[in-house]
Amino acid sequence: MNPDLLLALEFSTERASVALWQEGQILATHQDEGAAPSERIWSLLDSVLAKAQRTWEDLGGIAYGAGPGGFTGVRLACGIAQGLGLGLGIPLFPISTLECLTEVAPHPRVVVALDARMNQVYLAAYERQGEEWQERLPPQLCHPTDLPDLPAGDWWGVGSGAVAWNTLLDARWGPQWQGTVPGLFPHATHIAALAGQARKRTAGVSPAAAQPIYLRQRVALTRAERGL
Repeated sequence: MNPDLLLALEFSTERASVALWQEGQILATHQDEGAAPSERIWSLLDSVLAKAQRTWEDLGGIAYGAGPGGFTGVRLACGIAQGLGLGLGIPLFPISTLECLTEVAPHPRVVVALDARMNQVYLAAYERQGEEWQERLPPQLCHPTDLPDLPAGDWWGVGSGAVAWNTLLDARWGPQWQGTVPGLFPHATHIAALAGQARKRTAGVSPAAAQPIYLRQRVALTRAERGL
């Protein structure tokens, strides 16, 4: 076992991805243009290990996108991570799907918002201080009518929810809102990078203690809410 070798899973959005990370380097990665293919996931994981010429027994930890995000994908990633962690006797590193987008954010203050469906978004805000990002708004589920106030400063939006709600966010936050950076999605390479940083500070969590981050109890509108 190599404690610095991490397998990362990110299934919370419509772009499922896996990656293998060691000491600051991505050894192998794979992305599917679609939701997490549960029937093919093990072959994808095997292929990433094979590309890097590693085996399951080499792994020192499993990192996964813990959410918030798509219910099925988040639950799948957590379940696979738990199974691998228990089977291999290695720790897990749950990483916020919102926080992982700070890895590719091109501005020092970002609002990360992901589509939560039902006319809502998962939202958090982060500000870079030196080499680290500080949370300025905690992860929350937002409707257009209950958006929080932004901390002082100019802010850019990243994520599918920010792009889709750009006009609403501009109207709500006015001159603080600088617009969005399109084309950025959570990816296993981002999860791996944050887990690598966490690995220096913590031993991770036991597989039995790992949980998804849902933020929402309901996953669908009622018939009345859908007008049926």
